Amino acid sequence: MKKRLILVVVTLVSFLFLTQAATAAYDSAQTKAAMKQAVQTFKDLNAKVTAKDYYGAADKFMDIAKLFKELESAAPPALDQAKWTRIHEGIVNAAFKGIGACGLKDDKGIQQAISEIIKLRDEGHQMLQPKK
Repeated sequence: MKKRLILVVVTLVSFLFLTQAATAAYDSAQTKAAMKQAVQTFKDLNAKVTAKDYYGAADKFMDIAKLFKELESAAPPALDQAKWTRIHEGIVNAAFKGIGACGLKDDKGIQQAISEIIKLRDEGHQMLQPKK
């Protein structure tokens, strides 16, 4: 009886793992929707930074981190997966730096984090452009 229960549990856990892996597949519509959301989030972030609303800016940095973390596992199949992961992890880490800078009310650090995010975002966009 215990062996059967263990087998059922292992089977269910394996099924859940495989289901999760399958849902992480690239979804062009998801990526485009996330990019549209990112544009608005960047606008909101810039407004918070301009207003010196450090808490609000930190919140927007966290939104950016969440958004790009979700996209990290959904790389387009034809792209360099390692590069895709490096870019997304870099954006998440830069967003965390921005949050830290907000906590210190470090305007220069906030701008550095934003610049780092933009640089990585642009590198990611270049990956998605058709090759000429």
